Amino acid sequence: MSEEKLTTREKILQVVERMEQAGSLMTISGVAKEARVSNSTIHNRYQDLAERIRASTEVVRGKDVKTQPAKLLGTIKEEKAKRARVREELEEVKEVLRKVNSVNASLQFENASLKTQLEDIRRQARIYIMPPKEG
Repeated sequence: MSEEKLTTREKILQVVERMEQAGSLMTISGVAKEARVSNSTIHNRYQDLAERIRASTEVVRGKDVKTQPAKLLGTIKEEKAKRARVREELEEVKEVLRKVNSVNASLQFENASLKTQLEDIRRQARIYIMPPKEG
């Protein structure tokens, strides 16, 4: 059903259901803004939906208040462990990069030396490419 054909109630209900499924903290003004209706429309014409929004807000807030500190502490510990692993990995990568740079520098030096030797050999042998003879 396109948005133009939805009734005001259906628009509000869609927003409420979407926010409930996402576990979002809802307010009447937030739902109204999302549904593109006024706050007073929800308060005055759709009191059942207003009550549903208020009830959902209390449930979400209640869950957060009870579980938030434990969740945050667990999350902080997990993130610290991840950060420590990433730091270790970074140091390993830096060490590999230092080795690669060292090998690269050696190869560049060897390449320059070989180019010089090749030029010396060409000069000594006086190797020239002769154009083909005509006819």
